[in-house]
Amino acid sequence: MLTAGQIEERLQLGYEARGLELKGPGPRSDKHLLAKVARAALSLGNLRDGGHVIIGIDDADPGELGPGLASGDLASWIAYDDLARTLANYADPPLRFNVAAIELSTGAMVAVIEVFEFADIPHFCAKEREGVLRDGALYVRPRKVPETSEVASPIEMREIIELATEKALRAYVETAERAGVTLAPGPRPPSSDELYEAEEGQAWE
Repeated sequence: MLTAGQIEERLQLGYEARGLELKGPGPRSDKHLLAKVARAALSLGNLRDGGHVIIGIDDADPGELGPGLASGDLASWIAYDDLARTLANYADPPLRFNVAAIELSTGAMVAVIEVFEFADIPHFCAKEREGVLRDGALYVRPRKVPETSEVASPIEMREIIELATEKALRAYVETAERAGVTLAPGPRPPSSDELYEAEEGQAWE
């Protein structure tokens, strides 16, 4: 979980990052805000190493470290069991996350949801919300722009497939080793990072 100092350091940059998404203030009962938080969490759950959603920060001017959440709104977000049941309606498979209340140096209180990368298979949207969420969509955090969007390029799709394949292969190797089978090493295919760098290089030629 991020500390207050780490949050403020990132907010002072004045913009979101690939593993960090900001949402303004409001209670969990605000269905539009909840859908936007769920959308952000889905994309971060599909990102290698996951990321954080910070609720209570004006994304138009994050360096101001505010306005923060009212006490009742904060309580609605940090009630882990209630939030887990709510987010489970939006994600298939369910998201894995932690949540905490953090006080910033301005006195503003924010809710921070730390979303972990998917365990076995990517997270798909399981609930429609007009203008925000599409049932069955696969949301990601693109490399070029720090925002949540549906998969739009082969590189983004390959990155998710690569991560899912690594997890399946790791499980297979662990099972094989327990059975006493030794696997010989072989050539490694290019990673999504290498493919992305190659694609960028071609774009500048």
